[in-house]
Amino acid sequence: MQRRAAGVYIAIFLVISAGAYSLVGMAKEPTVSVNNPDQTLSQQGQKFTVDGRQYNVSSLSGGSAEVAWTQQAATYSAELANNSTVEQDNTTFQVLIPNKSEPKKATLREVQNLSEGTQTVKQGNETYVVVNGSSGNKSLVPVDEYKRQQFGEPTTKTLRTGDSFQYSNNSTTVDNITAEAVMLQWKAPKTTVSSVESGSTVELGPNNETFVAHGQGNKVLLSSDVKAYNEQEEAVSHFHERIAGLWGVSILSFIAAALIGMLAYLPFKG
Repeated sequence: MQRRAAGVYIAIFLVISAGAYSLVGMAKEPTVSVNNPDQTLSQQGQKFTVDGRQYNVSSLSGGSAEVAWTQQAATYSAELANNSTVEQDNTTFQVLIPNKSEPKKATLREVQNLSEGTQTVKQGNETYVVVNGSSGNKSLVPVDEYKRQQFGEPTTKTLRTGDSFQYSNNSTTVDNITAEAVMLQWKAPKTTVSSVESGSTVELGPNNETFVAHGQGNKVLLSSDVKAYNEQEEAVSHFHERIAGLWGVSILSFIAAALIGMLAYLPFKG
C-alpha cells in the first residue's frame, strides 16, 4: 500500500516536472526593438541634427557610439593668483596685486633667477649674495641689488580690467581684478563628446532631449520614446524571471519524485 501511494506521488511530480519543462520549450522570448527611430547612426563621420544642433558620429562599433558637437565661440576663463608666476614671451613673470579690497590694477614683474652655484646667506629677514672680491675678500650684497647689477631692472607690465593678455596661446581679456587673482576670459571652439551605449539614455540638443539607444547590428538607433523602450525591457526581464521559475519547478519536482522513489523502495526489516 505504501509503495502504491509512493507511485502515485512519483507520477504526479513527474507530470509537474514534464509540464514545466514543456512550457520552457514552448515559451517565446520577447525582444526589444525600435520601429521608428528618431535617428539611425550607421557610419563614422555621419552628421545629424537635434533641434538645430549638429552632431558628428566620431566613433561607432559594437552597438555603441560617440557623438560630438562643437561650440564655435565657447567662453573660457582662467585665474592668475596673486604671487603666482606666468609665462609670456619666453619670460617668467610674477603676478603682484596690491593689498586692497578693490584693486584697480595688477603688476607682472620679471622673475630674475640667480645662476646655479650662486651662494646666498640669510641674516634676519634679508637675503644676501656672497660675492668674492678680487683680493679674495668676500662681501655680502642684498639679493635684489645683486640682481639689478647682473640683469638690470626687471621688466614690468601693468594689467587693468579690459586689457588684452596673451595666455597659453589664447588672446584673452582681463575680466576682473580682485585682491586674490586676475580673472581672464576668452572665446574659443569647444567640442563636447557624448557616449551612446545600447540600452542607456543620452541627452542631446540645446534642450537636453532624452533619447534611448538601441544597438542593431552595426547601427545604433536613437528613440525619444524612452517609456515604450523601458516597457519592452521590463517584459524581457519578466520573461526571464518566469523561465527561471519554471526551471526551478521542473528540477525540484524531478528531485522530489526521485527521493520519494528511493525512500519508498528501501528494504525494511520484518
